[in-house]
Amino acid sequence: MSGSINTFFAGTTSSALATGNQTATSTTTTTAAWPGLAAAYATAVAVAQNDAPVMPHTSAATDATATGGYIISAHSVDWSVDFPYGPTPVSADVSISTVSSYGGGDALSGYGFQSPSLHGLF
Repeated sequence: MSGSINTFFAGTTSSALATGNQTATSTTTTTAAWPGLAAAYATAVAVAQNDAPVMPHTSAATDATATGGYIISAHSVDWSVDFPYGPTPVSADVSISTVSSYGGGDALSGYGFQSPSLHGLF
């Protein structure tokens, strides 16, 4: 198949930082690749609690990138909440990113199909 794109890349990064008396952070990144498809997913969570009147600080960030293929799809969401009231203020940050790249490779080659066309399957 001349002129096809055979190189796909999808990658993610994640970081989580928290300062306070009690802190918790978690990060994950996952990537997967098949002929004609690459996908990646990242999450970051940071939670902190402190004694009043000092407010805890949190930061969670994710980033995603993809190259190759004809269709690239990416989505991100960030969420941050601070509870500054009471004897133990709390701060929380969450970040999620996904990205995928598709097209150009023969995704069905391992199944005996002669063409990467999906027409007629749906």
